[in-house]
Amino acid sequence: MEEVLNQREAIYLLSDSHELDKACELFRISYTHNDWDEANKVADYLHTLAESLYHTQLRNAADGKYETLDTKHPLVFYYAYSYLAKSIYYQNMGKYEEARNYIMKYSEMGWFMGLDQSGHEEVERFRFLAKANLFTIELLSGRRELLPEYVQFLHDNEEELLPGLVGIAEAANLNNWNIDDLLNDFADDIKIFEGYEDRANRVYYLKLVNQLAIYHFKKKQYSVALNYVLDSLQFSASVEADADFRTLVALFETYRDLATPSQQEQYQTILLRGLHNEKGINLGNYGLGVS
Repeated sequence: MEEVLNQREAIYLLSDSHELDKACELFRISYTHNDWDEANKVADYLHTLAESLYHTQLRNAADGKYETLDTKHPLVFYYAYSYLAKSIYYQNMGKYEEARNYIMKYSEMGWFMGLDQSGHEEVERFRFLAKANLFTIELLSGRRELLPEYVQFLHDNEEELLPGLVGIAEAANLNNWNIDDLLNDFADDIKIFEGYEDRANRVYYLKLVNQLAIYHFKKKQYSVALNYVLDSLQFSASVEADADFRTLVALFETYRDLATPSQQEQYQTILLRGLHNEKGINLGNYGLGVS
């Protein structure tokens, strides 16, 4: 597994977690940092390992041997998650047909042998995720006619609202849609998302705010867009999303002359906070003249 890791993630090899759980965590780290080459390698490794363990279990079961894996989830979870990871990779590469193919793979894992109750629950869980993620792929592909149906789906399944809005905003930017009315309808929810403290939702919120910044820049609503950039800078530092931080700094610098004095002051405060935080961003790497 070492060959798919870079130095920053190598620490996870020291934990007592099962290799399957390490691989899932490494994929989440790669996703957070937008390191898609790494994410793809980890997804392939996860699938190879899950598939190998599955066939080993089948052989052992045929011989009357039953062995329980010391993992956080049943094996079917990791098998399906490897497909989910590949679909996310292809989605972010803009290869929507490939992403759709992998979504279909994890949409129906009922063929998986040896499922217990928790395994069947995972099969249902991934079936649901596939339905949600297929909506996103279709929207990114330009099928705006599905937007009302997807919005209703999000109303019915509030746990999908935050990642769902990320997909909608990205589709709007990609296809030049006006979604002002939709954003107004969900304005209160977006404010609530800002207060989420768990890492996974904070990463989703960062991605949403990034897309909203792009959306308002495209509409030439520069003050609103710059406020979203500043929010994104705050969040990218808090989740150590270095790639996002670099991009956002470049974006703010591009439109800096249009920023209000208050926005410029807030920007400088964020940069200085990152500079003096030993766990934050090394600003010297971003060509800002700060040392």
